[in-house]
Amino acid sequence: MNFSPYKWEIWTVRKLVNKGDSPFLDKIMTTLSNPYQWIAPMIILVIYLLLIDVRGAITALILGGISAGLADSINFYVLKKRIIRIRPQYFLDDIKGIGAMNSGKRSFPSNHASNTIAITLMLFFFFPHVLIPGAIAVFLVGYSRIYCGAHYPLDVLFGWLHGVFWAGNIYMFYRIIIELI
Repeated sequence: MNFSPYKWEIWTVRKLVNKGDSPFLDKIMTTLSNPYQWIAPMIILVIYLLLIDVRGAITALILGGISAGLADSINFYVLKKRIIRIRPQYFLDDIKGIGAMNSGKRSFPSNHASNTIAITLMLFFFFPHVLIPGAIAVFLVGYSRIYCGAHYPLDVLFGWLHGVFWAGNIYMFYRIIIELI
């Protein structure tokens, strides 16, 4: 199925995407967009959560991993194979992609958006105080994907919705199992 970007998305990408005139902002956005750059902050977060509640932290991380893994796999192996939507950097002549995390030509939906919100939402279910910093991180990663020329706004929005779907359903399933035990 061919899913071309809407005019408003093209306009938005052209307004939000890098212009090549801000090396500092380019560096920030490519860093935010690279999941390997999140390893150290995630390790610190995991240690912090383990110190608060070992069982809750382990459960949240396992369920968050399952949620993100399902969203990521379905995005990559099902949706991106069936929905032809070319990344802005390849579709629009005046957009240049930046960063190392823009492999593949298909953009819909954003795996980065799905994964970050799935993990953040699962952490929120167990540790409500992570909501604000988590929401900021989710937004920044989503924006960075548009800025880097990898996605249109609807790619990111649908990625968020897909991640919420899996995190919500996995958590509800977990709660049902816990109540049965």
